Amino acid sequence: MSQSVLWEVVKGNNAFLVKRNGLTLSTDPFNNTGVQTYSSTGFITKNAIGVVPTQAKANQINNVNLVARKSTKFQQADRKTKNTQSVYASTLSVKHGIHTASRVIRKRFGTRRLGLQKAALRKLVKLNRANAVRRRNEIAATKAQKK
Repeated sequence: MSQSVLWEVVKGNNAFLVKRNGLTLSTDPFNNTGVQTYSSTGFITKNAIGVVPTQAKANQINNVNLVARKSTKFQQADRKTKNTQSVYASTLSVKHGIHTASRVIRKRFGTRRLGLQKAALRKLVKLNRANAVRRRNEIAATKAQKK
């Protein structure tokens, strides 16, 4: 099915839709802007990538995961094995820093969908800054406890 037909079907009702105070927002993990629009809705596109925060741990350096859509060969393999619990997304944890994650995002989008690439990179930077503030606060708290 084409993306435009899917969008017409799901734009009014879907599991990720949130309507508050006249705004139509989305909680889709592949939507990096948070706004419910055709261009930013990730669950209907074939090559979507989402930047999501992980659960914060005390000694964890990065708290960002990249969620990427699985290719159709994985979906067909899951149908053959009748794996109904499978979500067609794979999670890539950022272990080697934010620069590696940005490289993965740039390679995934390539030269197409530059607007979505910029939105994903923007969200990655915001989550990295929030993580840096969290780490600074934790270090300051441990220093205050030692005194």
